[in-house]
Amino acid sequence: MFGATATGIFSGLALWLVPSPDSAFTAAVKEESSKLRAANLETSSKEVGVHATLLAGLGDRDISGDRLRDVTQQAVEQWRKEREVEEGFGFCVGFEDVVTRGSYFQCILIALQKDPHLLRLNQIARGLVDKHFQPPPNAAKPGEYFPHISLLYSSISTQEAHDQINQMKKEGIFKDLVEKTLGQEEQGKGISFRNFGEVEFVAVDVYDCTTRPEEWVKLHSIPL
Repeated sequence: MFGATATGIFSGLALWLVPSPDSAFTAAVKEESSKLRAANLETSSKEVGVHATLLAGLGDRDISGDRLRDVTQQAVEQWRKEREVEEGFGFCVGFEDVVTRGSYFQCILIALQKDPHLLRLNQIARGLVDKHFQPPPNAAKPGEYFPHISLLYSSISTQEAHDQINQMKKEGIFKDLVEKTLGQEEQGKGISFRNFGEVEFVAVDVYDCTTRPEEWVKLHSIPL
């Protein structure tokens, strides 16, 4: 088992980057996630929305959903200004691989490429949240940002996760990208997932992620 996180309980508010709920990519991720949950019924959470966490781990601070929405709006506006784009442009990010990170909330996931726009939005959001809602003095420093889209929350073993990922690859659910250079094929950077080479994020959602995933609640949505 994965240890302490195997209980599948989280704490605090979080910011999620989300694709359009009506997109074909969202439907594809939901379908594959549903298959994984069915194969791990006794150890996995129920369905959660398709997302990449932009910021989490805020359970040690006194933050209201409305105040976090306001600060997130500031972050998005600053990010847009730096990019010189208007509301509604969003941005696309490619896929690095399907992996496990050996924890309940990072059991099987699509690791995203570290796109500059994505990293900058995380940096701006982190800076403004820390400025307005200071962490306690003894708080651990956040680790390096690891952007990803979770496919399965589960307490299965690391080996079981690897086995299921390998099976997904055998079935062609995700494939290594290939580039052609001077008539020769070379492995490119990243993967395609269900024939999608990237995800388009259109908004940042504010979520209350207190307790178990099936009880998480969306509080606000800020268009990119």
